[in-house]
Amino acid sequence: MDIERIRGVITQMKLQDKAELTGSGTATPAVTRPKVNGVKLTDGLLPYACNEPTALALGCTFSPEIVAAVSKARSLDAARGGAAVAGTIAAGLILDPTRADACDFFSEDAHVAAQLLQSYAAAGVVGYVFTDALGQGRFANRVIDARALNELYLQPLARAGKYAAALQMDGGYLNGERIATSRAVADMYLRYIPQDAPLITQYCADGADAVAVAGNGAYRLGATAATKRAVANAVVDGELVEQRLNRSIERVLALAVNTHEFYKKPFDRSVDASLVAGLAADSAVLLKNEGALPVRGKNMTIFGDAEYFEDGERYALIPVKDAVKRYGAFNVFLLSDYETSGISAELAETVSKVAAVSSVVLVLCGGCAAPLGFADEAKAVMFCPSQTSVAAVVDLLTKTSPRGHLPFTWCRSSGAYPRNNPKYVARGDFRYESVYNGYLLFNNFKSDVAYPFGHGLDYTRYEISKYNVKADGTKIIADFVIKNVGEREGTALCQAYITLIGGAVYGQSKRLAAFKRVTLEKTENAHIVLEIDLEDFAVYDEKNTAFATVGGRYQVDLGLSSVDIRASGTVKVAAGSKTEAGLNERIAPSYYKLGSAFTPTAPEIEKLLKVPFIKKPDEYPELDPPPVAKIKKLVKKAEKTTPRHLLPAVKYKIFNTPDKNCPE
Repeated sequence: MDIERIRGVITQMKLQDKAELTGSGTATPAVTRPKVNGVKLTDGLLPYACNEPTALALGCTFSPEIVAAVSKARSLDAARGGAAVAGTIAAGLILDPTRADACDFFSEDAHVAAQLLQSYAAAGVVGYVFTDALGQGRFANRVIDARALNELYLQPLARAGKYAAALQMDGGYLNGERIATSRAVADMYLRYIPQDAPLITQYCADGADAVAVAGNGAYRLGATAATKRAVANAVVDGELVEQRLNRSIERVLALAVNTHEFYKKPFDRSVDASLVAGLAADSAVLLKNEGALPVRGKNMTIFGDAEYFEDGERYALIPVKDAVKRYGAFNVFLLSDYETSGISAELAETVSKVAAVSSVVLVLCGGCAAPLGFADEAKAVMFCPSQTSVAAVVDLLTKTSPRGHLPFTWCRSSGAYPRNNPKYVARGDFRYESVYNGYLLFNNFKSDVAYPFGHGLDYTRYEISKYNVKADGTKIIADFVIKNVGEREGTALCQAYITLIGGAVYGQSKRLAAFKRVTLEKTENAHIVLEIDLEDFAVYDEKNTAFATVGGRYQVDLGLSSVDIRASGTVKVAAGSKTEAGLNERIAPSYYKLGSAFTPTAPEIEKLLKVPFIKKPDEYPELDPPPVAKIKKLVKKAEKTTPRHLLPAVKYKIFNTPDKNCPE
């Protein structure tokens, strides 16, 4: 792309033309001026969005290859339609996997998110818009320390952002600044995406907010004529420097030009269809199996909502409410539509009653996790995220081994996740855990975990031998042999976790550093090499505002989940530069007391966040939910236009989107 040509076009534009390109309602006709006819830029730069499969389902595969194949298929659809981008993908992290919007995210782990995000975007024919870079919970007032912000929430952008076609700025607030209009946040984001990728946002009002967005170099989704007039008037009045406006226009036009020039060239249209076709098994996670699966020579009585599944009527699914009267010798419960309101007490009681007198297999087909205390007596439990085919589930229960693993920690109750802890949320903040997000908190401190991060069973067993670790500069090389010692083919997920011995920096303990899937026939073995680059796990030095690779002695644990460790070794890595990465053990002992209850004190949290912790939560009227009448109208519309299995996530967004940003 010739950026100078675009800049030349901008210099010839009138102010009104520039203002027209600062945002859109449902179309962007002015983009035709720089000779990019033929590229569809309707609906606010996002004309193409495909929600199947969900990001969480892809996260359960732990497979960059599968994610790349799905990305390629979606991109080809976009290319055939001449769309400017291939869709949107979330770059943030799961904070609470029991919420309906968990389906939008890959993982609670920044390393997994970065690997899959990079694979998703890099393999595409046309670029993707990255969204939600600061994680689940878009509309909260987030107070966060510098280490967690940079190491967790911006790490996926830092490692994969170069593949972004654009970045959609998050809603809500970060450390008291409104993300959609903050110059500091915009400049922070721009460091991680290409120079010709635009920022876009839908989270701002007209008037002053619109001017701030344009000054940040961002493109406003849903901009009205009044919004654009406000931007033009701000330039005339000297409130907005025109050069800042030009930079915003330059990025918008660059997106259009890049796409247009791409379509003039031949490109690879091949997709590995087998990887896409096998997604049902690759994303299914077998959580528990007490010898009940695979089913052999048994007649299954299947309960579930026939309307939810595309082939529910063909399988004559029996309503769950009738299970106590109609259960058989072997019963399968397909649970769906639980994302918004959870699993009801009546349903839980029904499953428990049947499990007490007969064999029960529980299959969760929704888009998120759920507390499973009622399922203790079930013989097997499987998670098939957003699965709508009974046939696919039956195949997994009888023949094909599930190959998925949990990209998050499945706790026994939703209250176990920090963001749901009323002790801290009521005081105005839930970021007190800092870099201890997800399994880094649950596996290092006392917790209430049902199934750990990385967990996933199949229908065979594995042994690991000949384990060896060595250092090569800032890299750690782990090699080993894994063998299938069961009676069936299976797919193992080999996982390496690192711990910095000595505790020089808090949070560097039992952290996923590498993973690799391998499929083995029975009795087959394979030699695996995992490479860990410590630069990918550098800590953020607050004093020097830079990342620093930490040297020293590392323990490298190898296993099949974050707690199923099969081999361990230690290695010494050459020391890097000294770093002052936030808290130390003297001023914040709670962050170093691994193995105990995680109960940081208010003074510790204030030192971590650099703001008073005990405070009244700030009130933001613009974050108020929509009125009841508007919610009913939007839900009614969604029920007519949204696929059944995606409806819970859409409803969740309607209920949790601030009224100012909620579409009509």
